[in-house]
Amino acid sequence: MANETTSTSYSTRALSYVLSEEALPANIADIVVTPLCNDDDIDGAPSNVKQYAVYSDLGAATAGTEGTAITANTTLSMASALSGTVVEGALVRSVVTDRAIAVKFPGMAGVAELMQRGAFDQHRAALQEEVNRLSGMCLEKMEADVVALLTGLSTSVGTSGVDFSVADAFTAIYTFDTLEPVTRNAAWVLTPNQVDELRRDLAVAGGGLGGAVWYNQADASFLKAQGLPTNGFMGTFLGRPIYQYAHSLRVLSDTGANVNGALIAIGSGSPETGILGAFGIIRKGGLKVRLELSAENRGMIVVVGLEYVALEVRDTHGVRIRTDA
Repeated sequence: MANETTSTSYSTRALSYVLSEEALPANIADIVVTPLCNDDDIDGAPSNVKQYAVYSDLGAATAGTEGTAITANTTLSMASALSGTVVEGALVRSVVTDRAIAVKFPGMAGVAELMQRGAFDQHRAALQEEVNRLSGMCLEKMEADVVALLTGLSTSVGTSGVDFSVADAFTAIYTFDTLEPVTRNAAWVLTPNQVDELRRDLAVAGGGLGGAVWYNQADASFLKAQGLPTNGFMGTFLGRPIYQYAHSLRVLSDTGANVNGALIAIGSGSPETGILGAFGIIRKGGLKVRLELSAENRGMIVVVGLEYVALEVRDTHGVRIRTDA
């Protein structure tokens, strides 16, 4: 007999049939940059396109002379409109067999019949763990699309092939201020190696841009960060929060020699009614879950999708940080 399972004691035999399956979570990318974006839900809109009118800078007013009529007329001009088209940005499909579902309910009879005749809510309850895993794939895809926007920022600091430094951080803040953004509520969005390079530059003995002086600064708290939350928050530096996005989602540029971080304005709500940031997401509702019985696969087809588009809302609200990979 092949593929048999043997045991040397009654207790081992009994327990192997009583204990249910245990699953350990996978290592997955944190969703870090997406929560820093403007979020505009247009669910129910007749079109998949959302357009934003953009005011143009009219500059300063001219001087006048008392008693003299004003001859110059200022046109209330508009800049080019910003628009985005929502698409099925993330879509994933999986087949969960009847046998795999039955393993989740040891000792329960008629699992296959339940999946054939049960209501959607019953199917959803039985498959919630699988739905959660597929939903994570969709959210990671959206995070990857947002992270990819970092390469599109027109203004950049840093040197190709050179590590990120404290000097680069100061330059990024200065450059960000020269862009005259609507909001100064900015955050660092960095790759793990950029965070490491900044830490090393800060902690170098001998003073200057590094040295012990930084250990006494409350705004260098990311040097001591422990028990980090799962949203990528690493602490603060120079009065601004540092968020570290997933290493697996970094976008290499310049033939793979550099990675991209940024100092970006944090957005919240709709770009029209909330706080204007550097990046935004236009979406139609949230995650959409579809479940369908599949006789030929002897199981359930699970489909999870997310309709959205990620876009750069304001180019002057971010400074790209391009440093060595």
